[in-house]
Parts: sequence; C-alpha cells; structure tokens
Amino acid sequence: MTRALALILVSALSLTLAACGFTPVYGTYSQNAEVSKSLDGVYIDVIPDRTGQKLRNLLIDRMVADGRNAAVDSPYHLRVSGLTESIYGIGIAKDDTATRSQIRINAVMTLTDTRTPESKVAISRQLSAVASFNTLASQYTTLVTEEDARNQAIQELATNIVTQLELYFSNPAAFAQPSE
Repeated sequence: MTRALALILVSALSLTLAACGFTPVYGTYSQNAEVSKSLDGVYIDVIPDRTGQKLRNLLIDRMVADGRNAAVDSPYHLRVSGLTESIYGIGIAKDDTATRSQIRINAVMTLTDTRTPESKVAISRQLSAVASFNTLASQYTTLVTEEDARNQAIQELATNIVTQLELYFSNPAAFAQPSE
C-alpha cells in the first residue's frame, strides 16, 4: 500500500514539475537551444582590473559553448561597468574589532543590440553580489578568506548576469522599453 502511494506521489510531483514549464537552459528543446545560441553570439567587452578579468572569464565560460569569446561584429555586445567593491565589518567584538566582514561587489550590465541603427540598449541592470568572511587574528588567513569571499561574490555576479541574459533571450518582448 505504501509503495503504491509513494509511486502515485512521485508521479504527481513529476507531472507538476513538467506542467510548470521547467526546462533546462542547455537542453535540446527549441526555445532553450535558441537561448544558448543567442548567448553564444554575445561579445563580452573587456572589464578593467583583476576582478573584472575574473568576471569576464567566468562569463565567457558560462555563455560560450567553445570557451572563446564571440566575434567583435556579433549581434550583441555585453558591457559591464561601474564595478565597485566594498568591505564592511559586520561582527564586532567587545574590543571594537571586526570578527566577521562582508564584501559587496556592484556592477552595471548593459546589453546592446548592434543590429539596430543606433546600437539600441536591449537591457541595462544594476546588479550586486555579497559574500562574507571571517576576520581572524592572522593577517594571512584573513587575506585568504577575503579572497575566497571575493571569488564567491564574482561567481554570484556572473550567475546573475547570465540569468538576466537568459531571461531576455527567452522573451525579448517582455523587456521592451516603452516608447515615449
């Protein structure tokens, strides 16, 4: 009896998941294949500084199938600007020293459609990513944990950018700017 109930429950959950429109981005479905193809055709501009270099490399790895950036004459250009980093002490000990810190990385992503006469901005978003790390007595250990938190924030920012692009390419009409 419990086996039959478990089988019915698993079947119902699978049908519910299928009904919600869940499909893998890099699957063989036509819409998702189009999203993957569109991501493959986005040229990612150079982002200054070491943090920008890491972010750009992550974006290329996540967006491009062969691991190489698209050509400069691609239909879309992605520009990431205003890359700023802030570190805040969030855990304060009795002697007024920080025991835990938070790193926040902010950026502005802009996707332009170069096929339009004026290279129209398709989407522009302000994004941020946050990661925390322990502030320890050893300076070396603190530097290592800070760098790890920075890398985690960069990965989160790359994920946010790719997600915004996937959403745009899956339904560009939803992102249309109202004409004035």
